[in-house]
Amino acid sequence: MLTQFVAAFDDIVIGRFNKSRDEKDQIAVRYIYAPKQRVLYDLVNENKTLTLPAVAVNVTGVSRDESRVFNKLDGFYYQGNIGEDKVTRHLKAPVPININLSVSILSRYQTDMDQILSNFVPFCNPYVVISWKIPDEFGLSVDQEIRSEVMWNGDISLNYPTDLPGNQKARVTADTSFTIKGWLFKDTDNPSGNIFYIDSNFNLEDKLITYDNYDSLSANTYTYPTSSGLDTPRTETVRVSGLPFVTGISLDGVRLREDFIDVNLFKNSNIIIEGTGMNFTENVLLSTNDSTYYTNLTTITGFTRQPDISGQVISFSAINDNSITFDVGLSSSATDRDIRFIPYSKAGYTFTDTSILNVLSGKGTPTTFIKVDFSVMGLEGYPLTADYGFPANNDIIGTQGADTISIP
Repeated sequence: MLTQFVAAFDDIVIGRFNKSRDEKDQIAVRYIYAPKQRVLYDLVNENKTLTLPAVAVNVTGVSRDESRVFNKLDGFYYQGNIGEDKVTRHLKAPVPININLSVSILSRYQTDMDQILSNFVPFCNPYVVISWKIPDEFGLSVDQEIRSEVMWNGDISLNYPTDLPGNQKARVTADTSFTIKGWLFKDTDNPSGNIFYIDSNFNLEDKLITYDNYDSLSANTYTYPTSSGLDTPRTETVRVSGLPFVTGISLDGVRLREDFIDVNLFKNSNIIIEGTGMNFTENVLLSTNDSTYYTNLTTITGFTRQPDISGQVISFSAINDNSITFDVGLSSSATDRDIRFIPYSKAGYTFTDTSILNVLSGKGTPTTFIKVDFSVMGLEGYPLTADYGFPANNDIIGTQGADTISIP
C-alpha cells in the first residue's frame, strides 16, 4: 500500500521560469521514504547526496479502524492448489487498519512549493483511491481487487526560513499527513483436502404428529423414549458427492436412449457425454471386453470410496460443466466388443452405461450403451434390427481385470 501511495503522487514535475514567466526547465520531484529529519541531515552532510525539491514520506502509526469492524465473520473457504493437487484453503477475515503517514515537502523556492502543493491538494477532496490485490501467498485462482481510500487531513503547516547560519541555504518546508484505510491479513490455515462426500441420515417416522421431542431428530443415531409409543426408527441415508454425474451420451449427434449396437464405429465417431461436474473431469477411460484394443492400459488408483479402475485414456475437451466431447475410432479388423466410457475426477468416477436415462428406463440391471457387433455388418447375412442387444452373460459387468472394469 505504501508503494501504491507513493506511485499516486511521485510523478510531479515542476517548472522553472525566467523573469518573463517563460518556462526554461522542468525538474522531477524526488520522493524518499524517510523522516523529514533524516532528509534534512542528508542535505547538509558533506556527501551532498540529496538535492531539493524532495518529498519525505514515513509511517507514523497504525491503528484498528473501529468504523469498519462490522461483524465476526470468519472469512471464506476457496479452492486453491498445492502443485497439481487441488485443496481447500481458508482466508480469514482481515483486520481493518488505518495507516497514518507523515508527508514533508522541502523546496528551495516558494514557486517550487506552490507547484508541488497544487499537484495533490485539488485531487484529495475528499480522498483518492488506490487499488491493490489480495496477497499472492493466499493463492486465489482469480486476483481479487481491493480499493483503499487515502484520506488527506486537509492541513498544511508551512515553515519559512528565518534565522539561518551564514553557511546554510534557505529552504521552505511543508508538513501534512495522510491516512490509508487498509487491511491487515491473518495467515491462512493449513490447507485441507476437498470434501467429496457428504452423508446424512434421516430418521423416518409416520407418528411424529404425537412426538414432541424434536431435538432428538437429527442426522445422528437416536432412539425414541418408551413413552413416545413409537416403533424402532427407520433410517434413510442421503449422500451428496462430487462425482461426475452422467445423464446421457450422444453418438455423432444422436442422443442414445437405450442400448445401442453399432456396426460402423470402426470409423471415427464423435462422442458427447452429458451430465454435471464435467468441468472437473481429469480424464476419460475407454473400457472394453476386447483386450486386443488396448495399446496403453492405464490403471487409476487412490479413490476414497471406489475401487481402482483400468482402461484406455482418451483425449477429450470440456465444452462446459454439463458436457465433454471426444472422438473414438476402432479398427475394422477388431472383434465384437462391448464399450463403456468412464469420466473421472479427484472425487471419483462414473460409467456411461449407468446413466440416469438407463436406470429410469425400467430395464433392471444397466448394461453398456454401445456394442460393436461385426456379425451384423452383412458379412454373414444378418440384417441390423432393433432386436439385437447385449448377451445376458455380458462379462463387462461384475468383473475386474486387465481388460474389464467393475461397478462398485
